[in-house]
Amino acid sequence: MLRALALSVTVAAIAMSNSVIAAADPQPLPTTYAIGKCITAEQPAQPEPERFDYNCDSTGVLQDMVWTSWDAKGAKGEGTDDSLECQPNCAQGTRLTNPVVVHAWNPQPAASSSKCPRGFLFYTDMTIAYPDGVPPWIKPDTTWDVGTDFVTVDGMPAVHFSGMKPNCRLF
Repeated sequence: MLRALALSVTVAAIAMSNSVIAAADPQPLPTTYAIGKCITAEQPAQPEPERFDYNCDSTGVLQDMVWTSWDAKGAKGEGTDDSLECQPNCAQGTRLTNPVVVHAWNPQPAASSSKCPRGFLFYTDMTIAYPDGVPPWIKPDTTWDVGTDFVTVDGMPAVHFSGMKPNCRLF
């Protein structure tokens, strides 16, 4: 009888201990989606940004964005690309403004070691398509750099950023 009582007390203590631990665990944050580049104090991770610096240095900025979808399947929107043609160099280059159609998809978490905010999944692929003309450096079927290819999307010349990882510089 004494053993049965001791066993019951032990089981109850373990159950209570587990429930206290479970109660102490923080609740998971709701998932929020963001574009996986250029996260800073000035440009925090946010859903459906109206303005977004996609080159992290003001040479390529999406602005006046209106998003028609933004979820686990991806994001779709339209707006304006305000980009700098760095010819003969970025300091002397011309600003070009073009309407764009943007698609982003493949949301993934940031590396656990990053300074990125918790609760976000970042789109790791994005295309910026140009329906009414294209900056002179966009040449479909060529590659600008690793992870930056020039493609055609729905008949429009476009740039495809692949394998994007958020660059979270919050401080």
